[in-house]
Amino acid sequence: YLIKRSCALARILALNPPFRGMSTIVNVLQRVGPEEPNDMADVRVVQQLIAMAGRGSRASRIGLPAVTGSFDAATGFWIYHLQNVQRRSHPQQIVDGIVLPARGATYSGNDHWAIVMLNSLAKDKNPVEYAAFLNSGGV
Repeated sequence: YLIKRSCALARILALNPPFRGMSTIVNVLQRVGPEEPNDMADVRVVQQLIAMAGRGSRASRIGLPAVTGSFDAATGFWIYHLQNVQRRSHPQQIVDGIVLPARGATYSGNDHWAIVMLNSLAKDKNPVEYAAFLNSGGV
């Protein structure tokens, strides 16, 4: 139990300054995407955030990824889609379908890490479920 809990706590990233009302997020520890390490726990974090962000919206009719911990086409699609949508308002946003571990809310000026945006969307769409997920350390 202690090992599992300490790993979970390692996923929590403090944001200073806070971003969109979030002072902490659930982070990935390794890269998630095509031909990336895709650690099962990291993929599960991404899939859970996508599910929370899309549940009850048009996105759920298109098809959200199952929370399996295995990187699949649906997970890749939603990562790419998120980055592509962000690029509209942030032209320097990297669109590569890969979720990197965040080192803060933004990189390269005002471009947002995909994992930060996934946390923000999940918090906005399902605040109660997101709060429980954050409190669990992303497990």
